[in-house]
Amino acid sequence: MGTSQSKPSARGGSPLVPSWANQDPPPAAPGAVNPPADGTIPNPADGAAAPDVFEPRRLAGMRRSLKKFMSSGDRADARRALGHFSRGSAGGGAPGAQRLARAARVGGGAIAAFSQAVSGQQPAPNGFDLSTLAGMPVAQAVDAIVDAFCPPGIVDEDNIRAAVGEALTEALEGADLFDPTAINNYTVVVATRAFVAELVFTAVIAEQGQSAENASPQQAIARENDLRSMVREVTDVIATPIIQSAGPALTQDRVAQLVTQIATIVYEEMSGWE
Repeated sequence: MGTSQSKPSARGGSPLVPSWANQDPPPAAPGAVNPPADGTIPNPADGAAAPDVFEPRRLAGMRRSLKKFMSSGDRADARRALGHFSRGSAGGGAPGAQRLARAARVGGGAIAAFSQAVSGQQPAPNGFDLSTLAGMPVAQAVDAIVDAFCPPGIVDEDNIRAAVGEALTEALEGADLFDPTAINNYTVVVATRAFVAELVFTAVIAEQGQSAENASPQQAIARENDLRSMVREVTDVIATPIIQSAGPALTQDRVAQLVTQIATIVYEEMSGWE
């Protein structure tokens, strides 16, 4: 499909929650080679039990259903694909959400800044003040916020930055110029649930393989948008009450917790789709 990915699909035998999922990679020592980004691990030499791993063909059902969806446009095929993905690649809930932990924490800073702005708590803990963007075109302001909270060099940089940008753009939809005083609790709800949905959607697309190889570019884009809509629909229903009950002035850590909680429930819900 049309979405780029910053890491390859995990191979059979890869851990459900690879080492890169919750931390930045350590700087390499001179002459050293960093571990592969897909989280593969060597067989333990000491015979210790390996962590839970994916079945080698865990993606076969998902890709088969996704390929049918690319051809048919039938949402039943898309639901089956998302169900296979959630049971196989995402591990049914918590493991899939844990793979998003780093993204949740990094992107959570931008959403927390919105939440704290509602309560008049500016600048943000990192020193960034949303009021300095007042009057900017929304697209330019969103780019500045992404740069401030999702700097280059983070794991899955492209995916996280794109997800945050998409979430903030949706939350500010309808405005031409950025007005920090117009941010309210509903803005935070929209941004948070859009962020979770985009992270889940991107995780699906990262594993799609050659599912779109027989589709035209226009068809692939249309199917991708429909798949994204399905993920957003289920995420919105699950996320809205959770975020609304979370309270005001959310911190970065609290937003990360909410993202992980919501993603877990989304994966669990989709894992029942047949």
